[in-house]
Amino acid sequence: MYKHMKKILIAGLCTIAALPLAAQEEEPVSDPMARECVDLRQVRRTEVVDDRNILFYMRGNLVYHNILPRQCGGLAREDRFSYRVAASRLCRMDDIRVLYNDPNGLREGNHCGLGLFHEITKEDAKAFKEDLQRRPEAAPLPMPEPQEVDDQDDESADPESR
Repeated sequence: MYKHMKKILIAGLCTIAALPLAAQEEEPVSDPMARECVDLRQVRRTEVVDDRNILFYMRGNLVYHNILPRQCGGLAREDRFSYRVAASRLCRMDDIRVLYNDPNGLREGNHCGLGLFHEITKEDAKAFKEDLQRRPEAAPLPMPEPQEVDDQDDESADPESR
């Protein structure tokens, strides 16, 4: 009897522990046109935009924007990744691995899950990259007008009057 209760308790705890992770991996924006997978034979090149965004340039002038569910540390800095798939399709939740330079060649590092593939135009891809590269312009705040300070009326300003 205790064996069955132990299994049920462990299964329940695993389910509860997985709930926050599932909530974090949801797509930030719902897109009815998004695809679960892309055919790797159609991919001409990829472009890492930052630690959370990858553009997949396909044959036929298609571009897919993949928004990773979480930041993938080192992805933008290294600007390359690897993947392993059973079929010739790369799909949502498949793992990619950041590739790092090593004295003996490339080595795989952080692994990150992919998100959905959102179809965008080449113009949208260019605008997206330019937007991320553009630094926000800071305007100086206006200085307040100088004011006279009258500490005779304010008893709290004079520590000796207490």
